[in-house]
Amino acid sequence: MYESFYGFRTNPFSLIPDPRFLFLGTQHKTALNLLEYGLFNRAIFTVITGEPGTGKTTLLNAILEQSQHEVSLGVLSHTHAGLGSLMPWVLMAFGLDGKGMDSVELFKTFAAFISREHERQRRVVLVVDEAQNLGAAMLEELRLLSNVNDGRRQPLQIILSGQPALRGLLQRGELIQFAQRISVDYHLKPFGEEEVPAYIAHRLAMAGGAGRIFTDQACLVVHRLTSGNARLVNQVCDVSLAYGYAEQSPWVTAGIVWRAANDRRAGGILPIAPGPLADMLTSEEAAAEQQRLAAMPSPERSAGLNNKTPAAVSNGLGASYEHGLAYKQAGAYKQAIESFEQAAADATQEVRATSQVALCLYAMGRHEEAARSLTMLLEGRHGTELELRDIRYFLGRVLESLGKPREALAHYRIIHSKKSEFRDVTSRLRRLSSAQSFFSFPPSFEPTAWIKGIVRNCM
Repeated sequence: MYESFYGFRTNPFSLIPDPRFLFLGTQHKTALNLLEYGLFNRAIFTVITGEPGTGKTTLLNAILEQSQHEVSLGVLSHTHAGLGSLMPWVLMAFGLDGKGMDSVELFKTFAAFISREHERQRRVVLVVDEAQNLGAAMLEELRLLSNVNDGRRQPLQIILSGQPALRGLLQRGELIQFAQRISVDYHLKPFGEEEVPAYIAHRLAMAGGAGRIFTDQACLVVHRLTSGNARLVNQVCDVSLAYGYAEQSPWVTAGIVWRAANDRRAGGILPIAPGPLADMLTSEEAAAEQQRLAAMPSPERSAGLNNKTPAAVSNGLGASYEHGLAYKQAGAYKQAIESFEQAAADATQEVRATSQVALCLYAMGRHEEAARSLTMLLEGRHGTELELRDIRYFLGRVLESLGKPREALAHYRIIHSKKSEFRDVTSRLRRLSSAQSFFSFPPSFEPTAWIKGIVRNCM
């Protein structure tokens, strides 16, 4: 939603490990160089470790994308101690069929695959993600697997990526032979305070953003909230841009970052540092931001703020609805409800704004209130036929979540009678109707007599 406002072609802070967005800070540049060295010098084992979210997968994707025409790649990502034997999973990673084979046959099948790829002048690279979950026994199995290489050729290379526990695992005495075969290893650390502004600017530029959007002080707060963890930086920046859009601000300031992150943290999931803004930013830094903002002209956006009409960027009721959508996208449901309620004062937006209030209430777990709000909209019968159909459908969904299938069924039947292909109403109608008929009894049915009959027969 904020992409067009700030002039982006795409989301700059997506959590997908896209190698196009790789930022080569000091840590990541060193790690990339070592990975390149290991890959192109045919290292049998390469190990990269780091805390979750530090960018290991993005690094691996970048180096493997560069060499995709020279290697056959297999990725083993769902690692855990209960995998059993590793060989069937290794074959599956390369698209090989090992069904019904014993351990000897599995190894022969893999060795034959290695030989074929070597004849095609291709190396085989196995990437094991979250390798700390394998345990000592499976790591030893990997070491034995590497014996398909001989002294003259080494077509199989194995890259282990994992959390810090992997390093501790590899230092254990029973894995000394494994550790001796590791040619390259590197531990990736979070970004330093001086790297976070450059990282943010890089992501914005790669997404097509023009000029700087985050103030220097906003970048400081991002680092102090996340300790430089790349994944957390992405999440905080993403929600901050949504808040900036909701406030129609051309700049993302330290205050916007703190409010956005604090609201996300209140959900109890996002692991960022708690505390008031005063603990994140000194008074001198706050004053410097104010002076800088006062001296800076509003940035021009190719499809953003300066191209909007005055009505679209004013504090009017139309803007309130847009603000509500931005807050809703950011997961700030309380602020979204306030904006939608303001927008509902406009008769032309009352139905859709009130509908959005109900959806926010539902997302907050306040299902009874959401049902009441949607019911009132239906009873008022304001809005177009399509809007009323949407309202009735979502009311049915809310009633299902409240454990009221009969009431939900009644609404789905009304929708189905007018437009049977609407959303998934046919499948919901069929499922609820079947459940109701299964658990329903004729009017003459007497549960007490039925139970007594069962008891008599059993005796």
